Amino acid sequence: MVVEEAVVEVLQACDVFKKEEEKSFTLLYCWNILKHEQKWYEACANKKQKTSSNSSGVPAQEEGASQSTDASNARPDGRKKEKERQRKGKNPMSPGENLYMDAMENLWVKKKEVEELKELKKKERNDDRIAIEMKRLQVKMDAEKERCDLQREELELRKRIEEKNGSREGKE
Repeated sequence: MVVEEAVVEVLQACDVFKKEEEKSFTLLYCWNILKHEQKWYEACANKKQKTSSNSSGVPAQEEGASQSTDASNARPDGRKKEKERQRKGKNPMSPGENLYMDAMENLWVKKKEVEELKELKKKERNDDRIAIEMKRLQVKMDAEKERCDLQREELELRKRIEEKNGSREGKE
């Protein structure tokens, strides 16, 4: 019976909205989700208190019970208030958050160490590569110098041979 009364009440509210706004209430699914949230429950309870004493409203027993639970279930801070508290550093971390932050910090340190080790190994490989290339170029230069020396010696030998041949021809 209570469910039927609630459905009738919602339908009446939709009719009132349609008359006042000249369009249907399209967010009924949102209202069904949010109506049980503490913020909206308090807003609805406050509105029911403002009605006349003849209306059905919230019974006195339920009202007293909801007030005692309201004190223990205080609404959480809003987004802005929470951000402000974090910015000022007044929000002490819970032990779970401390463990998480410590673990993340350890992971970050290990990651940095691994990156530094990779960079060091990369630098060593580059240094080795450069040293090998320098040796290769030195060997190539030595071979080229040796080749030039051999060509010079060959030219000198040819000159001597030509000089000897020229001096023999001149004597004959």
